[in-house]
Amino acid sequence: MDYYNAEDVMKVTGAGKSLSYEIIRKLRNSFEKEFPDAITIQGKIPKWYFEETMKNKKGDEKNDSRNEENN
Repeated sequence: MDYYNAEDVMKVTGAGKSLSYEIIRKLRNSFEKEFPDAITIQGKIPKWYFEETMKNKKGDEKNDSRNEENN
């Protein structure tokens, strides 16, 4: 399984180092809730989970702006 660390998150998101660590922390917490038996590594997040979560966030933002236009 491949993982993203803070430097990878910085490259993908354009965020600073401290924000990248915060993103990883939040994603790891939600990952642990969804997959309680999974083993996690501090300071890293599985690539597939990061990409899936960030893709869904972008989709939510697009849906929100469409909903606002229709109202």
